[in-house]
Amino acid sequence: MLKTGIEGLDALLGGGIPEGHIVAVVGSYGTGKTTLGLHFIYEGLKNGESCMIISFDEDEQSIIDNARSVGMDMESFSDRLHVVRLEAAEVRRSLEKLESDLPEVIGSVGTKRMLIDSISVLETLFDDAGRYQMLATFRKILKNAGITAIITSEADKYHPTTSKYGLLEYVCDGLISLKVIRKSELDEPTLGLEVVKMRRVRHSRKPKPYMITDSGIVVYEEAEIF
Repeated sequence: MLKTGIEGLDALLGGGIPEGHIVAVVGSYGTGKTTLGLHFIYEGLKNGESCMIISFDEDEQSIIDNARSVGMDMESFSDRLHVVRLEAAEVRRSLEKLESDLPEVIGSVGTKRMLIDSISVLETLFDDAGRYQMLATFRKILKNAGITAIITSEADKYHPTTSKYGLLEYVCDGLISLKVIRKSELDEPTLGLEVVKMRRVRHSRKPKPYMITDSGIVVYEEAEIF
């Protein structure tokens, strides 16, 4: 098990994410998808692991600044943190190049954990068949390398526990849903986390409240939302 760095989430998962799993984290804007992924990477860095972030929309400095804003000093681990900025249009043009180049980069630094943020940027450039092929390519690369990974995605507008295009969850071993929950339209919204699936892990499907604080995400695993 690899700890996520979020105590309440690790408790829900029985200790963390099974090594070698690929986990989708889906949610609407502002629910903390990237922050959850950064926790996972930061935990690995603190444990002396080589970690990689693949980003389609943020450069390395923006990622470091975002992490710092929630209490994670990633600059202190610059020797073990590897940020790869991929242009979505380039990946769209040549999946074959990705399949040949990325494993080399991963192998050269001995990557153990990876965050891919956000796959939705890339998915918009493909039709359904192309999307599945692209996601399957990433899965093959990660599985062959034995990497434990989190892939973030926007949620479907009408079904908050599924990814934007409904394909990512089929190539992942786990799915964590982050959502905004309202008792009624007039009530203040609550953030809720649900472990929708996690292969080989017995877990609760009950959504649990969480907050995004100056120290990152705090999950209240003993509390109820309503």
